[in-house]
Amino acid sequence: MPRSDRTSQCPAMHNALAALLSAALVASNSTALTSADADGDKWVQLVPAGTFSGRAGGGPWTTGDRASMETIVANTRQYAGSTDLVIDYDHQAVFGAVPGVGGTARAAGWIKELQARDDGIWGRVQWTAAASAAIKASEYRYLSPVFFHDKTSGRVLAIRMAGLTNTPNLDLVAVAASALLPNNNPTGDNMDKILSALGLAKGTNEDGVVAAINAHLTSSTAIARAAGLTEAAKPEDVVTAINSIVADRAKFAQAAGLTAAAKSDEIVTAVQSAVAGAKPDPTKFVPIEQVTALQNDVKELQKTLTADKAEEAVNSAIKEGKLAPALKDWGLDLYKADPKKFETFAGSAPVLTTPQLKTPKKDGTAAEALTEAQLAVCSQLGIKPEDFKKTLADEAKA
Repeated sequence: MPRSDRTSQCPAMHNALAALLSAALVASNSTALTSADADGDKWVQLVPAGTFSGRAGGGPWTTGDRASMETIVANTRQYAGSTDLVIDYDHQAVFGAVPGVGGTARAAGWIKELQARDDGIWGRVQWTAAASAAIKASEYRYLSPVFFHDKTSGRVLAIRMAGLTNTPNLDLVAVAASALLPNNNPTGDNMDKILSALGLAKGTNEDGVVAAINAHLTSSTAIARAAGLTEAAKPEDVVTAINSIVADRAKFAQAAGLTAAAKSDEIVTAVQSAVAGAKPDPTKFVPIEQVTALQNDVKELQKTLTADKAEEAVNSAIKEGKLAPALKDWGLDLYKADPKKFETFAGSAPVLTTPQLKTPKKDGTAAEALTEAQLAVCSQLGIKPEDFKKTLADEAKA
């Protein structure tokens, strides 16, 4: 089976599975092969889904639903470890392992991969050249997988191997499971250690052990996902990811003013306190929006006050005869731009009396020449004499 499909578990879990299988009975089923199944890597059905019996009356056995078959595949992968499942000739790998029986165990092929499908468990088989030729020549016609099953319920636990045979449905119940597994002591101290490693009580039955193993497998998958990895992540990759998360958590705790070993609740409390402390005191700080609005209001108020003062200062200068009414707009602009400059002008400007502002009319028009006082006003205000004469003429007409 490909390495990406294998999961390395702790020794206690592996021993627990071995102990469970060593207490199980071994049986075989059969699948008919055709010459087409002998070419290259082929997917062949090993066991069907649901409940089934052998041609010679063996069984009934059951593989259950799709989820149960996934468990069987997982148990098989764990049992096989880093090796592929062998396909031998006439189950010689089984009989050759039984003392006093003898036999050879040449491989006819290897099961490289397992899949749980809706109709059963399938294996991707890589045949040897000799086996491929034998199948094409009809020297062998059946594939007889060997599987472990519960002696009471007939529930299939794991697939052990398979064999090319012409006597399908070989009953291997009499073959001791100890010949297939290195651990032949399902009880006693070793089993107690396994149960303890799995967190189980002494005397826990096979179903309890299987449930615990499946729980460990599920937990390992959940931990891998939580660490941001895939379900097929290797244990060392999971450990590396978790160590990285722990290191980051320690840094976060220290940044919050706690020790690296601080509990999660303590870290959360410290962070919440820091966030609350970062909020401004409403008795000391005002939101920037309100400050900006207040500044705008002050500017508008200042403009209004300046305009009112300008109006008052200019009207006063006109009333006192220091500014011609025609120059009111000019006076307002000067005051708004520079109040002191306007005050200086108004303070030094001569009083413009009616005789000074207007000259006797001749034929309904203003005098052509300006008096010395009028010329002085033009000089101080920077007004051209012609413009001032025009202003006087307009007033005379008015």
